[in-house]
Amino acid sequence: MLKKLGVALFILASLASARFVYAETSNSGFVPTSLWYSKDPFEEGDKIKIYTFIFNPEDRQLSGTVDFFDKDVLLGKKDFKIPAQAADDVFINWTVTAGSHSIFAKIENAKLLTPKGTYEPAELKDAQTKVSIRTVSKKVKPGEAGDPSKIGTEESSAIPESLRRIENTLEENTPEFISKPLIRFIDSLEDSRLKMSTASRGQTQEVKDDIASLNDPDSNTLDKNNLFLKPFKYIEIFFLSIFTFITGHSIIFYGTLVVLIFVIVRHIWLRFF
Repeated sequence: MLKKLGVALFILASLASARFVYAETSNSGFVPTSLWYSKDPFEEGDKIKIYTFIFNPEDRQLSGTVDFFDKDVLLGKKDFKIPAQAADDVFINWTVTAGSHSIFAKIENAKLLTPKGTYEPAELKDAQTKVSIRTVSKKVKPGEAGDPSKIGTEESSAIPESLRRIENTLEENTPEFISKPLIRFIDSLEDSRLKMSTASRGQTQEVKDDIASLNDPDSNTLDKNNLFLKPFKYIEIFFLSIFTFITGHSIIFYGTLVVLIFVIVRHIWLRFF
């Protein structure tokens, strides 16, 4: 959700300003730093999706091909067509391998649709995403030395099991017209928690990459002359880490939610009664 909110704000700003930009180079292309994963962090052998986001502020349809690379290795490609003044995500499937990865996406063969129904080549302002750097450890098989299966097991499965029990209780003890909406709400809430957790982990890793770039004297990816950029990044990662911790642990997430609801209801009660 954090990433989608940032993407949405960027697109709105771009579309609002597109009418006033007169240049040969199209402002269409990737939203900056728009590369994320369906699961993050991921492990060797995971089957995940690599996403990117393309926006088209022009008044004509944009089409082309997105090539996804790991360093100089092509992971896959996907054709796209984005209507005028619109945006959409593009993804490929990827089976994670162990090792160091530098993943990015490039737009190739970009074309804009002319009023005559033909296409003309388009030179895009943002034709390549920022590089996403990941290091994946080799997975230890059960029984091998270093098997972590019994170390620090995550409790996230406990709450979904509890939610299933709650749903079963609702189905057995409440009328259908009450239980069905409540069950849909519970499922939607859990789905939102998982999506928020995934998005915030990806955003946290991007901020960490930005901080690493700021500390790297040979990197030119960020404006190092901005004195407020590094402190802002550290503040951003502090709050992202808290948010990731809360959404990544179901007991803490639902406990925090209950406390917030209690505080809000209590405030309303004391104010009006």
